[in-house]
Amino acid sequence: MAHNNDLVRNKLIKINNQGLMLKAIALNVGIDVNDLSRFKCGKDCLKESDVEKLSEYLNAVVIPQWNTVVKEPEIKPKKVESTRHWLFV
Repeated sequence: MAHNNDLVRNKLIKINNQGLMLKAIALNVGIDVNDLSRFKCGKDCLKESDVEKLSEYLNAVVIPQWNTVVKEPEIKPKKVESTRHWLFV
């Protein structure tokens, strides 16, 4: 089955941006890290067999995501007008 190089490249960039290093991907797929780097940057193409292996690997890999904590907006107390002037009336 032919794989679209651009789709595989975009998936590689996405996985790489999530924290999986190119060196780890290259070792797991069996592709030279320099070839993979050039493929990621769009400077070079991979063999069709390497693109197939890379595509299968990227579809199977799962990057755990931490639950992000959304900081709630700080609630500032309302400014209360002073009633001090009533003391001198």
